[in-house]
Amino acid sequence: MKLSTSGLILLFLTPAVLAEYRAYQYLVKTNAAFAVATNARAQYLTSTLNPAMYQSYHGGTFITVELLRTWICPGYTGLKTPICDHPYDKETPLP
Repeated sequence: MKLSTSGLILLFLTPAVLAEYRAYQYLVKTNAAFAVATNARAQYLTSTLNPAMYQSYHGGTFITVELLRTWICPGYTGLKTPICDHPYDKETPLP
């Protein structure tokens, strides 16, 4: 494959592509019968899996997943990079 001069110029003038991903915060409750006997509690969790994927991957019908909030995180998710915080968590309260 031969690249022309104009194609080479366009390649270098193309802006850098920035990655982003969506983060979700859930309230997860168990539906299992043993949960009442063991006093299992609900948990607040943050994940990059959407609600349907999270439920099917982590327990199916044995858990209930309530979506609390969602936001966009800039950057790369590989190499065990932690999920970014919700933007409202970073704001300082007004005096």
